[in-house]
Amino acid sequence: MMSNEVSPKNFNFKGWYIVLLSAFMGCTISAAFPQFSMTVTELSLKTGLSQEFLLTSDTIKSASIVVAMLLSGVAYKRIGAHKTFIFALFATVLPQFLLPFVEMPLLIILLKILQGLSSIIFPVFLVIILNWIEERQAGISTAIFNGIFYGGGGIGGTFAGVIIAKQGWVASYFVLGIVQIIVGLIWLFTVKEQPQGALKETDAIEKIENEPKINFLTMPKVWLLAIAFFATTWTVQAITVDMPLLCEFVGYDALSSGKLLMAVTIGMITACIVSGKISDLAATKMQNKSVARLSIFAIGCVLIIASILLLILADLTNFYLFFFVIFMLSFGASWGLGTFYSILPEMFDKNTLPLVTGFTGGVGDIGMPLAPLVVGVAFGSRGLWNVGFGSCAVIAAISVLAILPLLKSLQNKEIKVK
Repeated sequence: MMSNEVSPKNFNFKGWYIVLLSAFMGCTISAAFPQFSMTVTELSLKTGLSQEFLLTSDTIKSASIVVAMLLSGVAYKRIGAHKTFIFALFATVLPQFLLPFVEMPLLIILLKILQGLSSIIFPVFLVIILNWIEERQAGISTAIFNGIFYGGGGIGGTFAGVIIAKQGWVASYFVLGIVQIIVGLIWLFTVKEQPQGALKETDAIEKIENEPKINFLTMPKVWLLAIAFFATTWTVQAITVDMPLLCEFVGYDALSSGKLLMAVTIGMITACIVSGKISDLAATKMQNKSVARLSIFAIGCVLIIASILLLILADLTNFYLFFFVIFMLSFGASWGLGTFYSILPEMFDKNTLPLVTGFTGGVGDIGMPLAPLVVGVAFGSRGLWNVGFGSCAVIAAISVLAILPLLKSLQNKEIKVK
């Protein structure tokens, strides 16, 4: 049994073990999403269903991700982390072993919905991590977790490209499913929740000690945070789902596309680590930690706009240039992943944090079903990829408009307190 008191030495080891194992498990979950995109052509030939239908089912999956994120905070408080994880493991593994053989349209949609519901565990991972990791490392720990978790988008594409080329597309589903089971069982048997939570109360101005847990829905800052996060989720989803299709459109085969998608993983992990570390450093330098972390987060929106311009202007038939473009776009999109969730503990108490984490992440993740629908289906399928990815820059501008009043409000409160 774990004691309520955790020594600094054991706390650091256990905390970082949970960060890395949870991130690796999340990586296997998100790896299944681009894998499906990589096999759309084969599935279409096998089932006789159109690629448009299969891509639409993937959009429905993304919508179920939003639902899962919104329900995650409630699930965590009602049934606990481990039961929520068991459901998530079932939801991600079952489609891996059935999708290669299913031909009924309705069953495909149901399996994709189930696959999306596996994301219910994502905010739970974050809450557990924040309960184990010291407050001063909240940025870098959540950044590493997010980088590896979302990095599964690039890893899944690379993995599928290699396996498809060597063993066939069906094998890619089975191998990933087996990895998910192995890592999932390790997590279940070795990860424990911190009984009283190691998350320390910060002195951030926006934190309210006895904040009613339901009232967060009426707070403008909650909605502004969700909109601010919108550009990150929109662009990350566009990269992980539609980048394999863009590679195919440009003329790259499965193996070359897999190599190109390595840039997605490298960009995500690099951006998360860099931005998370900078966020922690900024929080230690400024009195208002909320302003510090939110200001660093805002840089991601600027990077997204700049990288989209590079994508539009670059010659994508040049393999190395295309690799660099994908890296920059992934880096810009993932900057927010390394900083967003470290903002929330500065602005909300630990009792409200699970609900706010799931809610802001869920509302922000509305971009997950919409981005593939806009970027890939509405524009990409017609060859208008520049217009499709251009939407990422537009959404980034909207997120900036949400960040500005948040910063102003936080700064004004700091002035009033002084």
